[in-house]
Amino acid sequence: MASVLRRSAARALPRVLTLLAIALASGCASTRDQRGAYLEVIRADQRPPLVGARAAADSLFGPAEECERGDGIAESRRAELEALVRRFAPTLILPSGDNIGIHGRKAQLLPIHPMLFADTLRLDRVRAAPYQLKDFLDLPFRGLSLDSLLHLVELGLRSQSDPELLEVWYFDFPGTKPREWWDAYARLRAGPDSAAWSKPTVFAHPFLDERNRVVVQYWYFYPMNDYIANHEGDWEHINVVLTSDRSGIQEVHYFFHARSTSLPQGNHRPEITDRTHPVVYVGGRAYMVLDYPIRIFSHDRNSGSHGNYPYPGEWEAVAGLGHTESVSGPGRDSSRTVPYSRFQVVLTPEPSRIDYRRKPEVLREWAWLLLPARWGFPSAPSMGSHLLAADVGNRAPFGPAFNAGWNRTGPGLTYPGYRIRKIPALRSYLEDLLQPWYYLYVFRHPRYVHDTRGTLGREDLERLGFVPRSGWAERGVGSTILGVSLGYPRDGFAGPYGSSTGISLWQNFWAKVRFGGIEFMGGYQRFPRTEGVGGSLFVYPVTANFVLRAPEALFRPYAVAGAGPSGWESRVRVPNSDAQLITSGWGVGWTTGLGVEYYLRQRVAFDVAVRYLDTPGPGGAGMGGERLHFLTVWAGHYVRF
Repeated sequence: MASVLRRSAARALPRVLTLLAIALASGCASTRDQRGAYLEVIRADQRPPLVGARAAADSLFGPAEECERGDGIAESRRAELEALVRRFAPTLILPSGDNIGIHGRKAQLLPIHPMLFADTLRLDRVRAAPYQLKDFLDLPFRGLSLDSLLHLVELGLRSQSDPELLEVWYFDFPGTKPREWWDAYARLRAGPDSAAWSKPTVFAHPFLDERNRVVVQYWYFYPMNDYIANHEGDWEHINVVLTSDRSGIQEVHYFFHARSTSLPQGNHRPEITDRTHPVVYVGGRAYMVLDYPIRIFSHDRNSGSHGNYPYPGEWEAVAGLGHTESVSGPGRDSSRTVPYSRFQVVLTPEPSRIDYRRKPEVLREWAWLLLPARWGFPSAPSMGSHLLAADVGNRAPFGPAFNAGWNRTGPGLTYPGYRIRKIPALRSYLEDLLQPWYYLYVFRHPRYVHDTRGTLGREDLERLGFVPRSGWAERGVGSTILGVSLGYPRDGFAGPYGSSTGISLWQNFWAKVRFGGIEFMGGYQRFPRTEGVGGSLFVYPVTANFVLRAPEALFRPYAVAGAGPSGWESRVRVPNSDAQLITSGWGVGWTTGLGVEYYLRQRVAFDVAVRYLDTPGPGGAGMGGERLHFLTVWAGHYVRF
């Protein structure tokens, strides 16, 4: 064992010495500040590999030996490819909330050249056992010599040699949370490099797909992502698939939140300006129950995901939490429209063709593309970031050449398809009104949903999480906490007591938990006494029910029947006194009922039900025995998991 450890250490030693030599040559300095803080919320995972290109790349970029700059693009093809990627460059419509005021003017967060961000490369070395930060280096990336850049790139592309020591490479943006990132961005936009920070830049990478079609990927880099899942650095892209003669657009692939959609799709067509330039609408605002609490207490904006969408509107179930993202149209704010003509379009080579050994000077321009570094501090505080075993979207991304979408069309395995279905306006408005938590966003249109009809079997859709589980695997909860419930006494119970009306928790409340075909329901109902000087009767039924449900559909009827313990409490006022005569008891009750669920979202239904209950009661006083018979009508919500 000792000899194995010595061999491992010996293999790692040249790597360590190389890093130290680079650090000393660059005169680096380090401050610990928050170094290693990300280890509390994520593991120092292994770096992804570079995504390679198909052998047919030569037919696109030309013979590598004809390249004079070392980037693998033959000089005979360069001008043609540069003109090609400029011809199809998109126009961006930026989100309405992704900006900051500077000297009385609004500065929109723009996609920039990543070298503005990559001033210092941070290298953390982490022990695997015990899991902790061992040491670290800071390298002034923009100031490195060519020799240092060459050694650094070769180290980065080489697999790690020591299994007991992990390396984390990353660039770091000033600040630790969105409010601080925005302050830093304002300083940079107003600083000496303001012209560079105000210049929108896109990296255009052409490749040949499996059908030998020319596809141009347009990659955008944003310094930060102020959304539900906050993180520093943000790489986003779209694909433009060209016609066989390369004169027009055959398809456009839009990527957002590890999902993608391809147009044309049915009646949906990509929006094109000036015949060859797609219009892309950049996301967006997160609409969900926790939206305003996060904005108020965390001071986050939840308004800058930078996903790329084909149209403005409300896009449902676009991310892991299943929330809605609101994507803004251009409106009257011209600063949010970035036309294709304003972009600096950079023809981006294939990393595997970059010959940095023969032409090391090419690393001045493209070293950032080859390095397996995270573009931002590895993890930022965000909703759910305490979950160690899951990536909740708060991790800084690796560069585009390490992205699963590089050299790949969409939809695909790594970016599942989103089939667009537009909801009619009247239905959308009605469903908004039936969701009280949605009133702040009511009457927003158009609204798009992921149409799962005819794509996969129900079991596959459930396994992928696109639809809720059904059958005996169904899990759900329902209540009237955002609804109303009515109670109507029957038979002898209707004499001394009147009907009951409850809103949310006031007077009446019902809740249920469902596991497959079994439902547990409980609540309370308050009936006012109409005889004598007044009073109330509270009924507390709890039942276990069998549920018979119709097949999955927009409207899903169901029937229930069951029994369980039921309690009651009678409060009768004493004449000429403030006192009350209180009696109580319990027994066994039963229920039967009918209902229908109207699915407002994939997992949220508006639930309307009528139930008949037979429960124990106080008896006497003309009530026809000791049983209470009454109907309840309730309108609430049912949420499935």
